Amino acid sequence: MVDTKKLVGLELFEGLPERALEAIAALSEERSYAPGAVIFSPEQSSEWIFLLLEGSVRLTVHASALPEPVTVAILETPGQAFGFSSVVGQGHHNSSAEAVSRVKAVAVEGPSFLAYLESDPVVGYAVMRRMARVISRRLGALRRLLLETVIDYERPKSTMPEN
Repeated sequence: MVDTKKLVGLELFEGLPERALEAIAALSEERSYAPGAVIFSPEQSSEWIFLLLEGSVRLTVHASALPEPVTVAILETPGQAFGFSSVVGQGHHNSSAEAVSRVKAVAVEGPSFLAYLESDPVVGYAVMRRMARVISRRLGALRRLLLETVIDYERPKSTMPEN
């Protein structure tokens, strides 16, 4: 169980009533990861949603046409959430998360968290709205990355800037 004081400042939980923070804290644990540790990958079922407390996490996707995974985000701001699949996904991650530096995170047990949000619609609505906002920002970043890649790929070699 995580101390509710750690949850208060996290984006998904800001402004929630004490009873909600206590319920979420009971479903949570604090975890630490060494640099280079894989927090989750697509091969694993998604059971936890994570909220960064300190450190930095690299999120990557594996595009089958490329030999290496593509970095889609580096999370460094305390409170940033990742690993949504346990709450809003298909039961498996569609990306990988790797600790870039030493990481501390709150891990919330996804299925129980979702059940709690469903049992308290006011809290559930507030948290899901915030989660949707985070996912929307993340999709916007992915869209920009995709457009930059497509533009670079389609640009004639004669218009490429020289070093």
